Amino acid sequence: MNKVNQLSFAGQTIYCGLDAHKTNWKINCRMEDMEIASFSQNADAVLLKKHMSSNYPDAEIKVVYEAGFCGFGIQRSLKELGIECIIVNAADIPTTDKERKRKDDKRDARKLSRELAEGSLKAIYVPQPSMEHARSLVRQRHRLVQDQTRCKNRIKHLMMFSGLSTQSAQERWSQKYVKELLHLDCGTEQLKSALYLAVEQYQHIRKLLKEATVLIKNLSKQEPFATVQKYL
Repeated sequence: MNKVNQLSFAGQTIYCGLDAHKTNWKINCRMEDMEIASFSQNADAVLLKKHMSSNYPDAEIKVVYEAGFCGFGIQRSLKELGIECIIVNAADIPTTDKERKRKDDKRDARKLSRELAEGSLKAIYVPQPSMEHARSLVRQRHRLVQDQTRCKNRIKHLMMFSGLSTQSAQERWSQKYVKELLHLDCGTEQLKSALYLAVEQYQHIRKLLKEATVLIKNLSKQEPFATVQKYL
């Protein structure tokens, strides 16, 4: 019997543009200047690996996707599976006027694979998971600072709108001042309840902010963050 030659893409590179969504991916594949496939699949790195290995055995696979809501998870998953993957800023991708006016997932994936094959894309830095998670903690503290400011402004607005005032100055929100707010004569139970809820919200956020600050201080004493902090 004649032996059937197995298809092999050894020595070939397949460039894949991946347009990511929460539950599905739109993928466009090309070899140099030739588009060879366009398909959709569930958002699963293992599934993509199986598809590429089955259809393009022995080929070198390179993938690119835009930075966004999915973060670095796709890149790390594909890297663990042996697939080279980069992430790019959407604003850095060369785009034609036609592509700007007629934007959809299929075109976005095609644009990514085209630019990846041409070598025009600049990858963003992918941090180590530990550093990324530390950044998330710092960002969360920043959000709490913003939330605390919003709570203060809401309380000030409520008091000004309702004609309320305290004996203490509002420049420093001390425990004494907060206690005075809670015991303020508002005239009606409804207004007192509104002020009470606003102050309670402020106190809760302030408590969370203190906890976040302690966590970051403790983190700054550990490596590699302690070393990095010396150069800030």
